[in-house]
Amino acid sequence: MAEYRVPEFTLEQRTDAALRMLIPFPEREWGPGVELARLYGVSRTLIYKIRERVRDAIVEALLPREAGRPVQAMTLTVDKALVDRVIATLPLLKGSVRDIRLGLDWILGVSRSVGCVSQTLVAAGERATAHNLEIRVPLPVLGEADEIFQGRKPCLTLVDGCSFLVLHLTPAESRDGTTWGLTYLNLVKRGFQFHDLACDGGTGLRAGVREVEIEPANLESINTLGQS
Repeated sequence: MAEYRVPEFTLEQRTDAALRMLIPFPEREWGPGVELARLYGVSRTLIYKIRERVRDAIVEALLPREAGRPVQAMTLTVDKALVDRVIATLPLLKGSVRDIRLGLDWILGVSRSVGCVSQTLVAAGERATAHNLEIRVPLPVLGEADEIFQGRKPCLTLVDGCSFLVLHLTPAESRDGTTWGLTYLNLVKRGFQFHDLACDGGTGLRAGVREVEIEPANLESINTLGQS
C-alpha cells in the first residue's frame, strides 16, 4: 500500500488543510498557508501543492460530460492471486442466484442485483436452447436412454453412444410411455435417426418406442442392458 512521504501528515489533516486553503477571500483570512504549515509541521510548499491538486481534481470532476450512462470498462488480470481466489471461492458456492452474486463480488469485485442475475440466466438458457435445437447429427445415432433423478423427480436422458452428444436432458413430471414417446418423437422430428437404442429395461423407455411407432428405417433394434 502506498504511503505518504510525511506519514505524520495524515489524510484527514491534508483534507482539512485543502478545504481551508480553498476558502476564497475575503472569507479566508490572510496567511493560512503559514499557519497550517506550522500547525502540521510541514512546509508551505506542500500546503500549496495540496491546494492545487485538490482544486484541479474538483475542476476535473465538474467538467461537462457526454450525456447518457458511462460505459463500464474493466480490465481483468488473470494472475496467480486471482486463480487462487477462484479456487478458494468455488467450493463455497452453489448454483443459486444468491451464491452467484457472492461469487461475482468475491472473485471479480462487482455487484449485480438479483433481477440482473436472474435475467442473465434466463437469457443464457434461451440462447442455449436455441443452439441445441439447431444441432444435427449426419449419421444415425446409437441411442442410449436412461432415467436419472433430482429431488426424486425424473430427468429423461438420451445420449448418442458414438459421439457422446447429449440429445436430450430434461426434467419431466412423469417417466411413463407417453412422456418417453413424445421425447423420441421430438428427436425424430428434429432430424435424428436411430440406428440402435439401448436402455435398462424400464417400462416407460420401451413403451415410448411402441407408442410413437418409430419406423424400422429409424430404429433397427432395441437392446435391453443387463438382460439376456
